[in-house]
Amino acid sequence: MNLLALPVIGFLVLLWMFTQSSATNALRRAHTRAALFMSLIGFILISSGVAIGWMLFGDAGYFWTFALVWAITLHTGFVLWGMISLAQAMSDKRPLFPAKWL
Repeated sequence: MNLLALPVIGFLVLLWMFTQSSATNALRRAHTRAALFMSLIGFILISSGVAIGWMLFGDAGYFWTFALVWAITLHTGFVLWGMISLAQAMSDKRPLFPAKWL
């Protein structure tokens, strides 16, 4: 149960950091905004892909295979993107993210 609550707690901390970021420097604010947007985009992509799979395959073996591969692949991609963003933040560079959203 704790492992299911951990992502929600982490997102709430990120949301709190986002709301408190007006007093911080521009670089930290850009990384906070990018992290929040990527979390929301990741959630939408993973959940919509699983929902589409459910509509296409129903409760069959194909669905569970598709859902696992879809979720693991997207999650891995977002984790790797986060590692690159962390390296960018540690070297005082802006995140690799569209500038109009930052």
